[in-house]
Amino acid sequence: MPHTYHTSTPLAASAATMFAFHSDPHNLSQVMPPTMTVTRLETEVPAKEGGLIEIHCRDWGVIPMHWVCRWKTVRPPHVLVDEMVRGPFSLFVHEHRFEPQGENACVMHDTVTYQWGRAWWGNLISAIGVRLYLMVLFRYRHHRTRQWARDHAR
Repeated sequence: MPHTYHTSTPLAASAATMFAFHSDPHNLSQVMPPTMTVTRLETEVPAKEGGLIEIHCRDWGVIPMHWVCRWKTVRPPHVLVDEMVRGPFSLFVHEHRFEPQGENACVMHDTVTYQWGRAWWGNLISAIGVRLYLMVLFRYRHHRTRQWARDHAR
């Protein structure tokens, strides 16, 4: 059974600016928590539907992760959706939506649909462990994104 996590944050930057920032996976390291380091990233820029993103990273310095994601939807400047095609989850779809709030502001919405494993224990881990991890991860990512928007967007 898939689970969904959603969070939103207001940003002091236009939807177009934030779309451009998030459509370049090289910017991922600017919003990742200090416990996670990207060790290798392969992608094409700009994002295009069907384009691949390959990320090798380490969490807490010791937990290796390898993700291959595909841009499922790219609709500038409002919607970006990437989906995992290979990685630690049986399902992981991440939607970014940028809702304009005037000329130089927007609300960024992140919605993640995910499933870790298919058995009852995978459902339990998804419902509790993964959800808590996503809450902490996105709280930090949104904090860093607000800082970036404040410091770089004009």
